[in-house]
Amino acid sequence: MKRLIVLLTTTLLLTACGSNQEKNTPTQIETTPTQVVGIGKVVPQGGVIQLAAPSSGIVREVYRKAGEQVQEGELILSLYSSEEELAVREADSRVRSQELAVESARILMEQQRFLFTEQERQLKDAKELLVVGATTGENVRTLQNEFDRGAEQMKKLENDFRLQQSQLNELKIQRATKAENLQKKEFSAPTAGTLLDLTPNVGESVSQYQQYAKVAPDKPLMVMAEIDELFAHELKVGQTCKIYIHSNSEVAATGEIVRISPDLKKKSLFSESGTDLQDRRIREIEVSLIEVKKPLFIESKVECSVHLN
Repeated sequence: MKRLIVLLTTTLLLTACGSNQEKNTPTQIETTPTQVVGIGKVVPQGGVIQLAAPSSGIVREVYRKAGEQVQEGELILSLYSSEEELAVREADSRVRSQELAVESARILMEQQRFLFTEQERQLKDAKELLVVGATTGENVRTLQNEFDRGAEQMKKLENDFRLQQSQLNELKIQRATKAENLQKKEFSAPTAGTLLDLTPNVGESVSQYQQYAKVAPDKPLMVMAEIDELFAHELKVGQTCKIYIHSNSEVAATGEIVRISPDLKKKSLFSESGTDLQDRRIREIEVSLIEVKKPLFIESKVECSVHLN
């Protein structure tokens, strides 16, 4: 009997312990993030324009400095261009000479046209006189031969005029090409904005297609940010964002997402080097600024907090 009581007591104790363990086991609750933070930079709408040198050469003069405002078409710097200037002057001389040749050909053609018209009239009159017997057939044949030779001469002079005109057009095209080569020695701003960077100095060489300056267009500022691929599916156009200046907890600006890249990309903003072995992808977003509370500088590093809900 005592043994039965001990067994019952032991069973009750084990049952109570198992029940307490079940009650003390923590329940795992899945949480959905309400915001995600990405790294970005401040840029004008459309981004910063990197200017490439249209021609190679030695810098002759620099007209603007980094940080200055430039207008569309305003000259930034120029290269030495003595050879190109001589080529344009030579082309101008050839064009003028050919224009005189064209004018001479035109005068000869007009003179022949007047003579040819007179020969045609005389032949017509002679044929009418021949009908009434007022002239001879020999006279008509003579006038006919002169008229035929006049027609051939007229055709030759017309062809010569067209040839001279065609040569003039070719010389004008050559002149335009040389003038374009000369114009490429002058680097101008493609749009109005702020000149962020200007690399070459007077006397330094510039290679064709080399980047020589950066221009920030006069457009509203925005933020381009990169969000980790873990939250890429949570992003939507219209979500609100808070912009923080790096290492500052105060909100510098607010905005909303206006564009999301359709694919995942490699990190590009503020990438340190090509030796980065981190294999993480990002989704790029563009944030239109609604309210700016603190001064934002172009290409400055910022943190972008996106509200997902």
